[in-house]
Amino acid sequence: MTRPRPIRYDVDTWFVMRNDPEIPKAIIERRRDAAGGDVFLVSRWSLDAAERVLMSVQPSLEKADLLVRWDVPASPTPGVPPNGYGA
Repeated sequence: MTRPRPIRYDVDTWFVMRNDPEIPKAIIERRRDAAGGDVFLVSRWSLDAAERVLMSVQPSLEKADLLVRWDVPASPTPGVPPNGYGA
């Protein structure tokens, strides 16, 4: 599966999509650090802003995007990996 590019919401905000095609997995926000450079804050997405959790601060959008993981699909058989190996 090809990694989707973050969706730009505004000049300083991107939504990161993963497994769900409609609900973002994370939000990335660009801010200025004390030295005047850009930093990218990666937060777990939630409609409720109080439930958003800061996961990381990165020096680039690309590095921030790489930190957002995919959800591993559940195996239909308990104890067997979803790819079938190890059985």
